[in-house]
Parts: sequence; C-alpha cells; structure tokens
Amino acid sequence: MNKNIFRAYDIRGNALTDLDDQTIRKIGFVLGQRILKTGEDSVYIGHDSRLSAASLQNSLIKGFSASGVKALVLGLVPTPLVYYATKTGSTPNGVMITGSHNPKDDNGLKIVLNDSAVSGLELFEEVADQDLIPDVSENFEKVEIIPNYLKEIKEKINLNKNFKVILDAGNGAAGEIADLIFNTLGFKTISINKEPDGNFPNHHPDPSKEKNLEELKIKVKEHNADLGFAFDGDGDRVGMITNDGDSVLADHLIMLLTQHYLKKRSGPIIFDVKCSSQLPALINELGGQAIMEKTGHFNIKKAIKEHNAVLGGEMSGHIFINHEWYGFDDAIFTAAVLAQIISDEESSSSELINRFPKTFSTPELNLEVTDDEKFKMVEKFKSEMSFPNSELNTIDGVRVTIGSAWGLVRASNTSPKLVFRFEAESEEELQGIKDLFLDNLKRIFPDLELNFS
Repeated sequence: MNKNIFRAYDIRGNALTDLDDQTIRKIGFVLGQRILKTGEDSVYIGHDSRLSAASLQNSLIKGFSASGVKALVLGLVPTPLVYYATKTGSTPNGVMITGSHNPKDDNGLKIVLNDSAVSGLELFEEVADQDLIPDVSENFEKVEIIPNYLKEIKEKINLNKNFKVILDAGNGAAGEIADLIFNTLGFKTISINKEPDGNFPNHHPDPSKEKNLEELKIKVKEHNADLGFAFDGDGDRVGMITNDGDSVLADHLIMLLTQHYLKKRSGPIIFDVKCSSQLPALINELGGQAIMEKTGHFNIKKAIKEHNAVLGGEMSGHIFINHEWYGFDDAIFTAAVLAQIISDEESSSSELINRFPKTFSTPELNLEVTDDEKFKMVEKFKSEMSFPNSELNTIDGVRVTIGSAWGLVRASNTSPKLVFRFEAESEEELQGIKDLFLDNLKRIFPDLELNFS
C-alpha cells in the first residue's frame, strides 16, 4: 500500500495502482468502525465524473457493509452536496470520491465523520494494520439530495433583474446541477462543458489555471454576459470572469464577500497563506477580524468552527460561507451569492473588481519535486534561507515579507510539488522578492531545475 496516498486533507492517488479494491475496502471498514463508535450506523457517499468512480464506490460500499454501516448513495454529485447531506440529512458522516484537480487517472476520498473533516494522515496506521476485507452482502440505499439543496438555495438567493451568466464546469460534477440552480434562480444561463465526462475532453477542470479559462472568457464576450463562472472537477472551487472577459483573483472574490457579509455580521474571516496582503487590510478596515491559516479545506473548516467565522477563503478558489449557510466550500452556492451581489449593484462586475487596490502578483506557481522530498525541501529552505530585514510567517511553509512585497514557498499537500506565490505594490518590488527567492533556491538546491508552471 502506498503510504503517500494518505495526505493532510484527504486520500488521493492513482486510481489503478494506488486505490485498488482491497485498499478502498479497508478504508471503508476502518471508517465504518469509527462511525459505529459515535452511535451512528450510516454514511453518505457521492462521486464526481471520473472514470474510476463506479469501481471505487463499489469497493467503498463493501468496506462499509463489512463494518456494519449502511451506505446512503447520492450518485454523481459535486462534493458540496455530500457536505450538505451531512449537515441536513440523517447522518453527519460522508465520503466524496473525487480526484479534485489532479490528473484524470487519479482519484481519492474526501471524508467527513461526525461533522468534522478527517485527514488522510490520521488513517494510515489503522488501514495498514487492517486484515483483508471479505465479500459481504452490500448494504446501501440510493438517496436524492438535490431537491432539498435547490429549495434552500432558492430561499437564500433573490434575483431582482435580468442578468446573464455563463457557466463552465469543465465536464466535471458541477455542470448539470449548477445549470439547474442558476436557471431556477432566474439567471439567463448558458452552460458550456456541462456534461460529465471523466476524460475532460475540453480542458482540465481547474479554474485556478488561466489556460483553463480561455473558452469561458470567449463565451462571456461573445454573449455579452454579465459574469462567467468556472468550477473545478468536484465543484468545491470557483473562478470568475468579468463582463470584460477578465479573470478575477480569488482574493478579490473573498473581498467582495467580505464587504457583503460584514454588513450582516461582524466577526472573524479566515484566509490562507497564499492570499493577498490586501485582504486582511480590508477585513480589519471593515471591522472584522483577519485570521491567516494554513492552506487546505481541512484547515480552513477547522478554523471556521473554532472561531465561529463569518466566512473563509483560499487563493485556490475554495470559499466557505458560514453566515446563513453551513461553512463548507461550495462553489455553486458561492457563485450564486456573488452573482446576486453583483446584480444588485449599479456597476458592472469589472467596475466593482477594479475598485480594489491594484497590486502586482503572480498566480500560484508550481515546481515539480517528489512526494518523498517536498516537505524536507521546505524545512531545508527554512533553515538555510537568507532574507535580511524581513518578517517571517512559518505557519505553512514560509511567507517572507519585505516592505509591501511578500513571497511564499510551501509543500503541496495534494501533489508532488512546491508551491510559490509573490505579491507587491509595484513591479519592481515584485521582481525583487522573486529574485531573492530564486537566489536562495539556487544556493540551497544547486541541482534543482527551476522550471515553474
């Protein structure tokens, strides 16, 4: 069994070589034992559009059945529908079968037990020690959750004018449900790449990468739309395109939501280490409490619960609304809220975004390394780096601030990569902080090829 599939946020690996039948059965059995200890005896299961979903679901159901836990099968749904079921349904336990934004041959499990996200890391020893799980009679029931989800969103969102939106689900799990919801809410909706297809024939479903937004930008301009939204493969991350056809940083989406929700309730707002320095400045200006946290839906959800936060957000597009909603990352609901916020304004989406202070920044930059080395490399960088006259934040990798500029390096918890981001108030300062990082990388890792993507 490949230990590296047990990750900080979830379980993830190659569907054929890592997530074999017995491994998934064992995981289901171990999770089932944990569920029984809480006094519950059932679990929701959903899956995205990946080609390996049916096989993994079958193995997972067998593992749960062997443990004595009944599977409540939601079918092909976005991850937020599994979370929604655990918040509003008959059991607070759920597993989503998804590879998220990983390559199409990967898959994985996002796990909620007793209303709390479960880290893959904490499961490894239990699963590794588990005996083989025999064939048993499968104990499952198909369950419909979409009508309840749609009904509650309709109660929250009220559209007051004609508003045209283009949706792009990248052939992931969100396409058909997002189209249904936006049409039902009264948006003039055009959906592209709506049909679920695990081959992802049009582009990879990752809205944090600019190349995956090109088709959506063209359609927004072509149809003179007010907004465009892109969803990732399992529908828990969102990207936005303005009426001018420009992509919007997730930092700015969180800022729009911050302005909206702090008018309703004051309180903490959680954001990850990759977010703009302008975000905490805005939160504090509006009377909120800005709290920086480690990257990862697992960490943000935990912090939201701990601080009873108004909302949380990550630079990757995970956004967690916790006022008059449930505090999980839900790209469809977030998109609907953003669309209503903008439709209620006299200004266009591009005008609203352009009001935020302009900074110079990079997107998330990735450097391919190995899973075995990535965390060691970050620790080595931290111990040998040299950044004179700087402020350091080491809650997740290291974030170095010099003047208005900052740079970040951290190990990805989902892929064999180092993750970087840089921001400053001028191009000169931006280049300066990037150069300092490059100098340190070349000195500390002289044999490392610095091919960023």
